[in-house]
Amino acid sequence: MDDQRWGFEEAEDWEYEKLSGRPPPDPVEEPTETLVGEDPDRVVAVVVSPQAAVARVRLTPEWRSRVDPRGLHSNVLVAANTATMRALAFNVERMDSTAAAVPAAPNPPPAGLDQSPLTLRDVQRLLDAVSAELDQFTERMSAVMDHPVHVQSAGEHVHGSAQRGQVLSLDIDAGWAGQARHTEIENELLEVLRAMRDTSAPQQLAAGPSGNAISELMDLAADPQRLMRRLGLPD
Repeated sequence: MDDQRWGFEEAEDWEYEKLSGRPPPDPVEEPTETLVGEDPDRVVAVVVSPQAAVARVRLTPEWRSRVDPRGLHSNVLVAANTATMRALAFNVERMDSTAAAVPAAPNPPPAGLDQSPLTLRDVQRLLDAVSAELDQFTERMSAVMDHPVHVQSAGEHVHGSAQRGQVLSLDIDAGWAGQARHTEIENELLEVLRAMRDTSAPQQLAAGPSGNAISELMDLAADPQRLMRRLGLPD
């Protein structure tokens, strides 16, 4: 019987596939450092990594005694966005702690460092390349971040929209939720929340702009004295 399963254990893979007609979401090893967002009724918990990647969704087996199935979507939305905000706060706090730390002694410059002269034409060519890479990054980010993404679970019982990593809306088939096993609901919620996060705030964009020209410019900016020498200016 469904309500005889206590805790947050997941359904067996074959059970999920039999009930939904699709394989369950790929298992992901839960990170050692996690943050949890919960709803006020404490029936839903969304577990995320410090980078806000959704690792797990937990739904208490007796949730129907506390929440009407027609309102479950609101609980999940609150829990998901709370988890995202906690991840953001965690990273802000970590950045503050890093900034307050005593700076380490600078490492000696590596052998074989490029010391060749730089002409104004070389510098202009580098800046033009950096500008092009930044334009490409901005274009990719705008295409993803400025428009909501819409996701539906394979079982078609859960769908929602998100933008910039925040869940905007979430809909759950109330008739299905009223009789489905809590582990089956967890799987479809996890599938949708994970996909919305991955597509509305992809990790490759979260890392910021990158490219050969940007890396070269950052390398030059990291050592102003070497840059001055390469430009033929006094240190």
